[in-house]
Amino acid sequence: MKAIQLSSFGDPLAVVQVVDVDPPAAPGPGELRVQVDCAPINPSELLMVRGLYGFRPPLPWGLGQEGVGQVLAVGAGVDGLAVGDRVVLPPDAGAWREQLIVAAADVVRVPADVDPQQLSMARINPPTAALLLSEFVDLQPGEWVIQNAGNSGVGRSVIAFAAARGLKTVSLVRRPELIEPLLAAGADAVLLEGPGIAKRVAQATGGAPIRLALDGVAGESTAALSSCLAQDGVLVAYSGMSGAPGQLNPLHVIFRNIEVRGFWLGHARWRHDPKVAAAVQQAAQLMAQGRLQVPVAAVYGLDQARDAIAHALRGGKVLFRAAAAS
Repeated sequence: MKAIQLSSFGDPLAVVQVVDVDPPAAPGPGELRVQVDCAPINPSELLMVRGLYGFRPPLPWGLGQEGVGQVLAVGAGVDGLAVGDRVVLPPDAGAWREQLIVAAADVVRVPADVDPQQLSMARINPPTAALLLSEFVDLQPGEWVIQNAGNSGVGRSVIAFAAARGLKTVSLVRRPELIEPLLAAGADAVLLEGPGIAKRVAQATGGAPIRLALDGVAGESTAALSSCLAQDGVLVAYSGMSGAPGQLNPLHVIFRNIEVRGFWLGHARWRHDPKVAAAVQQAAQLMAQGRLQVPVAAVYGLDQARDAIAHALRGGKVLFRAAAAS
């Protein structure tokens, strides 16, 4: 059986390996044997491979932070799940492989008729978006939220979850060709970052106060977001895709009393929080309705790991497709 694993930290093109492993045994009590359908490559996974993520896993490490699959066998004492059910896998289950054993309590059952490619991306980005919108500011329907990285998995999830909650979104982007797709995805306003962004955001929102900003880019983009926040606003950093330290105008922090917070779904407090499973299930509903869709650039087999990672490094969402169950 094919699996992709990490044996040393470094350049993802050099250290990620496709290996042959034994198929999993029969599931024990409380466990499931799952055939993996699809699993994405996330930027955070590539940071982990480089040894730059929030933790360094013990090596060798089975890669694959999230994915979706079908239940092949059910262990004793498992209720509410049956062979053939489709489930979203728990975090860091090692989803870049054909089959695996997981605890039944850690999976989320999802509808079988939703696109598995979209469902494979339901475990990290949608819960991140849902919690970003609920855990830092008590937003009320009709309020505006501003974000960068609107075309990312988290950004598109923020747009979808915000719309479902009656919130409005401003997404700052750096490429004009992203404006129309994000508006079509449900964003209320999409603006190019650049000079005068605070004034342009005020025009787009009718001068509405913005109390929450979501930063997935860092660098100069952090300053752009903070310039748009209202008095006592909160800026939440959840990623740093630019690779640069976030920049802040101290005058915004001082005179507007802006608060800067951080969010990581991998924190222990979220691992068994029911809000996460609820967000995954809502994401599946939004996917089924066509209200949450992340464009997929390419799908590769497990034996094409190097090509898949090279593609992901160039840009675009890349997925692995596991081999058919034997």
